Formats: sequence, structure tokens, C-alpha cells
Amino acid sequence: MSLESLGINLRIKLVLATSWLVENTAKLFGYPKTSTGMPIGNDPNGFNNLPIHEPRVPPAPDPNSIFEAVFGNVPKSSAIEKFYYESPQDGYFNFYIEHYRNVIFLPDWISRSIQLIFGIGVDTTGLEIVRDTLFSLIVYFMFFLQFRMMLYYFITINPYTRPWIYLISLTDWIYDLLFHLGITKRATFFGFPLLSILVNGAVGVLADALNHLVFTMPFLPSEGTAGQILVNGTPKDVIMFRYLPQLWYTNPIPDIVRNFWYYERPEIYQFMIKNYGSLKTGNDFLPMRAIYEQTRTGTLKLFTSDLENLSSLGITTCYEPQNWSHELTNSVIDKPEMVINSICDHMGHIL
Repeated sequence: MSLESLGINLRIKLVLATSWLVENTAKLFGYPKTSTGMPIGNDPNGFNNLPIHEPRVPPAPDPNSIFEAVFGNVPKSSAIEKFYYESPQDGYFNFYIEHYRNVIFLPDWISRSIQLIFGIGVDTTGLEIVRDTLFSLIVYFMFFLQFRMMLYYFITINPYTRPWIYLISLTDWIYDLLFHLGITKRATFFGFPLLSILVNGAVGVLADALNHLVFTMPFLPSEGTAGQILVNGTPKDVIMFRYLPQLWYTNPIPDIVRNFWYYERPEIYQFMIKNYGSLKTGNDFLPMRAIYEQTRTGTLKLFTSDLENLSSLGITTCYEPQNWSHELTNSVIDKPEMVINSICDHMGHIL
């Protein structure tokens, strides 16, 4: 037997021995009957029994044209779906999501800031477009990272010549950044560089997290309550967001939402007045357009408890016009001064 054949036989025996050792060790923990692994500890809430949202990153190829079959389809995220529903008890802007172990929400302070700064109400389409766009860009970035790593296996190719240098320049910036942070020198294992593997793994984790990210607007993530509902006769663990959002109680309701209620869905407006009129004044549910129209015709009814509240309303209206101009709709935004003066004159006649 030659020395080469002896080496091949030794490698085969080493692989078989390692496989036997791993398989028999796994059987001690119940494999293949169960794949849950060792118990983590007490789980009174049944969290470990919840399903895991498992989208593929990068997503599975799904070509719909010859171009996509040749060059690949645009990667799309597999985000957790939100199910909206209306109820006479819960209201008209409730939703629930399936309760996964790895569902991700924004921190309350970030969600609150986004809603207050950008005036986002029920519609989160813009945020979902941003999330999906970031996901696609990260997947493409992963492709260039892997291409850069494979390029160094071809010793006949100099990656720092054209056209290769244009491709690796798309990814070298992250390695330069890590080099200046001193991470490059430490990310080695017996002289073997691990940085490329670590960067690919970190980018993959980020892309995977975007697949589990759920926007809860107009609610804060902490307002979700875990429960169960029947779906086709089968109980499912869900997280429900319902009733009056906290931000709509502590801050003004977005005018675009109030405008939709008042002019297109009056039943929602009546529901809000009936169920939450004790928490907020009636004018808090009126859109600025309706307030302006009723002010001009003299039919505006102020929902105030006493004369002191009425006076403070007049002072706030006249001396802080920026609060009003911030709430004006597109139909009157071009003439805010006329609207403010008209409201101030009307308040003066009332007082």
C-alpha cells in the first residue's frame, strides 16, 4: 500500500469515527426522537413551546421571468404578517400577530419617536418599504462579501486589478473600519483569519432580524398582550394590540387619521366619542378641517368642563399658533394665518 493510499484510508476512518461519536452522543439526549435539545429550565409561560419564525436568508429563488432565472430574483423579506380586525368591543384599528419566540419589536422610545416625529398612524407601509429595501440591500451585500472571499481562492486572479477591484471596493470599507478598530489583528485562529466568516455571520444575523421585525404603530410594542384565538378551529398563540393606543391618549391623534374617521368612516368617529369621550375632549377627535369649517359657520361646539378650560383653550389657540399650524391638513396648509386669525376672533367673541 502506498503512502498516499494509507493517508486516504486514515482520513476516511477519522471521518467515520467522528461521525459515530457525534451520532451516539446525540442519541443520549433523545436524538432523533426529539430535536429540542437539553431543557433550558422552568418555563411557566410556555415560551419554549412557541413556534419559531424561520424564513430563509437569503430567500429561496423564485424566478418569474427569464431575466430572473438567469440573474436571480430580487430578494424579498418574509416578515411576520399582521392581521387587522374590527370589533364593536375592541374598536376599528386592532391587529394581532402570531406569537413567535424570535419576534422582534422596536424599543418603546424608538417607536414613540417615529410616530411623533413623522406623524405615522395606522398605516405603516412606508416603514415596511424601508425595512424590505434594507433587507434587499443587505442580501446583495452578503453576495459581494461571499464573492470577495471566493475571489481569493483563484491565485491566478489579482483582485486589485480591474474589473475585480470595483467589486471588492464595495465590501473593503467594512474591513478597513474593523482594522482601525483593532479587530482585524485579533480575529485569527492559529493564524487562520476569521474576519470574513465573522462579518458574513453578522450581516446574516442582521438580515434575519429584519425578517422578524414587526412595526406596531399606532401602538407601542409594550402594549401587546399575549393570548390565544381560534383559527379554523385550532387555538393559536398570538400577540394582540387593541383598544385606544397610549400615544393617542397622551398626545394628539394624527390629523390624517381623524380626517379619515370623520369624512370617510363616521362610525369610527362615533365609536371614539362614545367609548373614549371621557378620556379626551370631543374636539380631540375632530380633524382640523372640520374645526375650521365649523368655526366659519359658527356651529363648533367646544367640549370643555368649565370656563377656566375654555379660557386656557383660547389662550393656547391665540398665543401658540405653531401648535395649530402643525396640525393643519393639506387643504388649508397654504393659508395658516387666515385659519388662526379666524379661530382667535371666534374665541374672542365667545369669551
